Amino acid sequence: MKNFFRRLSTRGKVTIIAIITIILVTTIGIIANSNLESKETKVVSANSKKLALEEEIVPTVKEEVIHVSQDNSIDENSKEDEDKELEIGGKKVAVPKSKVAPVNSAEDPENNKKKGGDEVNQSQVNSMFENVGTKSFGIDVSAHQGRINWATVRAAGVDFAMIRCGFRGYGTGAICEDAYFKTNVAGATANGIKVGIYFYSAAINENEAVEEAVWVISKIKTYRITYPVVYDFEDYQRHRCANVDGAQATRNAHTFLNLVRQAGYDPMMYANKSDLTSRISRSAFSGYKMWLAHYTSQTDYSGSYNMWQYTSKGSVSGINGYVDMNIAYFSYGTTAAPKHTHNFNEVVKNSEKPATCTQEGSKTLRCSCGDTEVQKIPKLGHKYGKWEITKPATIEEEGLKTKKCSNCGDTQVEPIAKLKPNTNTNSNNTSNNNTVKNETNTNTVTHTHSFTEEVVSKRVESTCKDEGSKTMKCTCGETQIVKIPVTDKHNFENGKCTICGKADPDYKEPEDPVENKTELSDVNQ
Repeated sequence: MKNFFRRLSTRGKVTIIAIITIILVTTIGIIANSNLESKETKVVSANSKKLALEEEIVPTVKEEVIHVSQDNSIDENSKEDEDKELEIGGKKVAVPKSKVAPVNSAEDPENNKKKGGDEVNQSQVNSMFENVGTKSFGIDVSAHQGRINWATVRAAGVDFAMIRCGFRGYGTGAICEDAYFKTNVAGATANGIKVGIYFYSAAINENEAVEEAVWVISKIKTYRITYPVVYDFEDYQRHRCANVDGAQATRNAHTFLNLVRQAGYDPMMYANKSDLTSRISRSAFSGYKMWLAHYTSQTDYSGSYNMWQYTSKGSVSGINGYVDMNIAYFSYGTTAAPKHTHNFNEVVKNSEKPATCTQEGSKTLRCSCGDTEVQKIPKLGHKYGKWEITKPATIEEEGLKTKKCSNCGDTQVEPIAKLKPNTNTNSNNTSNNNTVKNETNTNTVTHTHSFTEEVVSKRVESTCKDEGSKTMKCTCGETQIVKIPVTDKHNFENGKCTICGKADPDYKEPEDPVENKTELSDVNQ
């Protein structure tokens, strides 16, 4: 090999060395790239575990990707519920999974619902029912109405809204949340419109009716639902309910309405005149309110009912297109409280903004139901230490004293008055010349406290139960706490002060809604 290399020309040697160099560089590059890919794989794996723990943004992205990859028929914006349990009547019941249905979903049983009745504008309803006693005027809405301007709807004179929270698909039987359910409930309640709920059922037996009731209760428990919660079944002996006759539908309805009542809501059955007279019996629902659907100006239904859906061709400002219109022969004086008490005890990650001495902070808390609330963090307020003399006062010149905040380092500086001439002939007592104590010794600065400036950050307001206090400061820096007497102002809610428990002398118990079983003759008066 040595002889061969010696016999090569200089050019040949250079060529061989170049080839060897290229081979070595290529080999090193392949090895490095392999290691890099391995490291990148590990990094992605580690990040994916980390991302799985993130709470705010990543889960939403992951959900959409998972839904699209697994089932292309599902709307990208739909979300699958996590497994939950609901306690009703002392028993825990599993809440069925559901998805938010896209608007005009093929599974929506109300897609092809026929319109009927007279064209009625909201401005006409008062004159139409002027002879009716206790009453309230309302609408029922779903995703089919699209986005609603609830402030305008309220201004038009609507008292209540029956809002669809969901339906069971008439093909697959899957439970679906109405795309506008949350938006509609929030918008209506925020504008003073009382809310009721309806669910469009396609249950084929009592077990499915239990699923529907539990699902509805789980969805509405955080909202202020004042008007009834309604079971709406219309698909007798068709679609997936081909074997559901009037008797089975009645059993399903009773199962649903019973659970709704146990959960603390006012249950109501929805049925049109035809079904009430040929498939089910009003007497079978004597323990429940009845919502009659009969599109006419004068119904000839002879049974009792508590709410009447008299047209699906209503017009209300704030809603595009037609909307169902209703009159309820009852009303509620106050808006109901949610059946769920929020427990905002989990701090949302990265939401906390610390308070400073001069500015409030904040943090976002999450309830177990998923709702969030921003909570203020009070200002810390300065925490100054003791005064320190940084420049002693003399007879000719003022001195200076300072104190420093232990939180933020802010420094306060105040002057020390010039010393009075020392009339004491004993010149040995000079150590107390710059004290701020109020003493009568001739070697100290004579000072009478004047507590005129309030330290606002330390003020504690009084309540109807406890005294408050305020901290007053003297010009020398000394402070004094002054009590603030108990106030006679109370915070009454539901007949009782929330602070001291005193009864509200002006409180009156709200009247219970009375089922007004209005006959045909009453309506036509």
